[in-house]
Amino acid sequence: MPITRSAFQRYRLIDEVISRYPRRYSKQKLFELCQDKCGIRSISSLEKDIQRMREDHEAPIEYCKRSNGYYYSNPQFRLLNLMLTPDDMAALEQAREVLAATQGASVADELDHALHRVRQSLDIIREVKTDTSTPASTRRIVYVEEKILGGNRQYVPVLIRAVNQNRQVAFRYLKHEDAVAAPTVLASRKGTTVGRTAEPERPKLRILHPILLREVADSWYVIGYDAASGREKTFALDRMSELEILDDPCDVPPAVLTSVSELFEHIYGITDSHGPVENIVLRFSPLFGRYVKAKPIHQTQEVVSDTPDACVVRLRLAPNRDLLMHLRSYGEHLTILEPASLVEEMKTSLQTTLAGYE
Repeated sequence: MPITRSAFQRYRLIDEVISRYPRRYSKQKLFELCQDKCGIRSISSLEKDIQRMREDHEAPIEYCKRSNGYYYSNPQFRLLNLMLTPDDMAALEQAREVLAATQGASVADELDHALHRVRQSLDIIREVKTDTSTPASTRRIVYVEEKILGGNRQYVPVLIRAVNQNRQVAFRYLKHEDAVAAPTVLASRKGTTVGRTAEPERPKLRILHPILLREVADSWYVIGYDAASGREKTFALDRMSELEILDDPCDVPPAVLTSVSELFEHIYGITDSHGPVENIVLRFSPLFGRYVKAKPIHQTQEVVSDTPDACVVRLRLAPNRDLLMHLRSYGEHLTILEPASLVEEMKTSLQTTLAGYE
């Protein structure tokens, strides 16, 4: 049976409080919380809510006389799991697709981890005091770095839908090299020559057979088959416009599907590499070695040696521009040992940078 918004708010609060194992709340304490947060008027109303949760949603709510508190006989139970609408299920299915495309790990594990992080975030928010009479309210006690997210994130569910439905997409795409100032042309006005800016051309129309999406550094990309060139291509969503799903079905050669499915197993970031997969051996200072061990550069990373003097790790990757840019961010705390080609590429990059300061 459907429940009202106010009842849902009460159920959600009761569920959240009772699930705080091992702490248990008495009927009086639970009533006071619901009275403060949801405006519930009597203990009998609380008792009715608990009974409805037991009967309508099979909530395993028990009462412990010894601790004088309510608890779930099944600590894993969460009311939210039983109150998902079809729209909620569709949203979770999209989340599953995003995780599968961006994480490359077990979908169930990744989704469980994501939901756990959401719950932890809500717990943090609840602990931040909003009472202006408390000293803590006069200062910021939780600081979260705000990120500048890549544009056109609204295209993500559209592209996921296109992949699921096996349909082609059309969009206009502006390359970085095309996004330059429009040239100045000459025009005559009353006998004088003046300069004016030419109207920029519309971005080129593209047709793509989408295969998968990938998120890198808070920006989204779609990888698909470009029939005109006969190979896979990658497009950044923030440079797309006028995206639409076509009626035409996708027709991707099996070899391209295989190539794309294996593309990021040995690639860092998003840029492709025409070179072979190689052993990339890196030596870090002890301090940065701890950082790299805690947050590996890539899933292929393995520790070769770890001593008080240095931490050496090995990656199995095809070197590309994204990897070089990332390695440069470690500065003097990193030395590339292998391969020789990447060592030379790093030298050239650093020398070019230094030349700009001469």
